[in-house]
This record gives sequence, structure tokens and C-alpha cells, in this order.
Amino acid sequence: MEPHSASPVRLIEEIDGINRLEPLDAYQSQLVGLIRARLAAGVNALDVTGAVADANDSLTRHLLRLAESHLGPPPSRYVWLALGSHGRREQVLSSDQDSAIAYGLTSPHDLAATDEYFAALAALVVDALARAGMPLCGGGYMATNWHRPLDEFEGLFRGWVEQPQPEALLKAEVFLDVRACHGELSPDELIRILLSGGSRGPFRTQMARAAVTFRPPISLFGRLRIRGPTLDVKRGGTAAIVLLARLYALIAGSAEHSTIRRLQAAAAAGTLSSATAEDLIDAYRFLTELRLRHQIQQADENVPADNRVFVDRLTTDQRTTLRTAMRTVHAIQEITAQRFATDAVM
Repeated sequence: MEPHSASPVRLIEEIDGINRLEPLDAYQSQLVGLIRARLAAGVNALDVTGAVADANDSLTRHLLRLAESHLGPPPSRYVWLALGSHGRREQVLSSDQDSAIAYGLTSPHDLAATDEYFAALAALVVDALARAGMPLCGGGYMATNWHRPLDEFEGLFRGWVEQPQPEALLKAEVFLDVRACHGELSPDELIRILLSGGSRGPFRTQMARAAVTFRPPISLFGRLRIRGPTLDVKRGGTAAIVLLARLYALIAGSAEHSTIRRLQAAAAAGTLSSATAEDLIDAYRFLTELRLRHQIQQADENVPADNRVFVDRLTTDQRTTLRTAMRTVHAIQEITAQRFATDAVM
């Protein structure tokens, strides 16, 4: 990070004990300053979300080391898994916590004591991250609920890939963006299992069904359908692009984590045309910048961050670009639905 936006990292270094977390009370405001400064400097919005994720990585690792010092050495090797937007390195101010702990076991007899340790570790870190302003996951996808042996995660992933069920995959969505954040245990086998799903018809079809679930508010004549003064630019916007990028990257056999790199990998492999990938990248970048600027304004007004942008506050050019972005997503979802016959999937 450049010096003008390094304040979150400097603040992290001030935390010297898991029971002395007062510096975290200022963490969210430091992130707001980081985002504001980078956008003002003309930095690409997607690079800004990567900087936020990097700061959160640094904080998480620091907290884990402090928690280990407090609890004693871990009883086995483990990995703290960043999931969802954190796994993709695409975090904004409204991003909640998505995490898990996978650990190794030398003997089944060690399970109870080992799991007790990692439950305590997760509780300390999740609580500290919440104090830093990162909301708890409403779906419960946090290490406090998801701490288990690595081979159990491998079994879950194989089940999602080999026998995909719509309801189970919907719950598993957050795990499909998995990345190692801290620890000595490798999650490479989990990623390999996911990649194997790219060649499996049923898994691809269920992924395609998920990718067309969140529809942009576009009318039959290509106009924005807005109920009230705001538009949720995540639902039907950035969320839909994330799902489309994940689908086409998996079909391409790509292990990339970020949405942009997934779209680029899909274009390189021919699972998406270069023009389609570029259109989605442009839409994702624009919608992400709208979210960031909206959330900075909410922070200034001391309002909880959300994704509902006030359309009447946008310039004429912004409204035109917003309509184009939503049309792009809608068109590619239509093509995807036809290609994978998602209406026939039960």
C-alpha cells in the first residue's frame, strides 16, 4: 500500500494482545479513508477492493497470531480460509465475514480436543473482526460454525461437485470462492475438487442456474425498473457477474479467484467471447465503483453500509452507464439460461 493509504496497517501493528483491541474501534474509519483516497487518486475501483481485502488479510493474520499466543500453540496444522468476497479479494464496506478453519488430524481420538481449540480460536478472531466493523455473516458462514478436519471439507466439496443439489449448492456458494489466508495447511485439494466440477454436466448446469437467479431490474424494452428512489446494484448486478464469471472460469478449468481474472481466463479459453468478457468487466468495475462511492457517503452520514444507490443522485452519464451495465448482465444471463437449459433444471 502507498504511504497515504497505509493507515489501516499501521493501526493493526498497534494491537499487541488479543484482550487489548481498542485500536480496532478506529479500523473501519481507516478503511473509509483508504477507499476515499484511492478513488480520489483515480485508482481502479477493483484495485481498491483488493486493497481493502489485503488490509483485512493483514488484520486477520495478526489476530490469529495473537489468539495463538493467548491459547497456546495449535494442536495441529490448520488453514484459515477466506471465503466469498474476501476469498475473491473484492471487499467493500458492507462485506460481511465469510471464513472457515480446516485442520489436520493425526488420529480420530484427537478430534474433540483439537476441535475445541479451533472453536476457541475462531471465537476470538470472529469477535475481534466484528469489533473492527466487519459484520457477522447472516448465513452463519464463519469459522465459529465452520471448523472441522480438512478431509471433512473435502467430502463436502466432492458431494457438491459429484451430486449437486440446488438447495445444497445455494448454501455452498460462499465456499466456491475459497482462498488460504493464514496457516500451514494447504487447501489445494479443495480447489482441485472444485475444478473437477467444470467438466461435469450436472454441476455446470446447477452453477448456471445459480448464475441466472439474480436478475437485473430490466424491462422488456431495456429500461431500468426502479421501485422507489434506490436501486440495489449488488443483487442482479455485481452478484450476477460474480456468478457468471465463476461458472465460465470453472468450465475453462481456471483456478483464478477474482472475478476479473476469471472472466479473462474464460475469454482466453474460449468459454466466453473476448467482447462478452470485456463488457462484463466494464460493468463490474462501474457497479463496484458506484457501491464504493455510495458507501463512503453512508459512512460520512453515519449510516450502515448497503448496496442501494440513490439513482436520482447519479449524473446523466452514470445513469446511462448503469442502464448499459444492467442490460449487459441481462443479455448474458439469457444466453446462459438457453445454453444450459436452466428452466428445465429441478
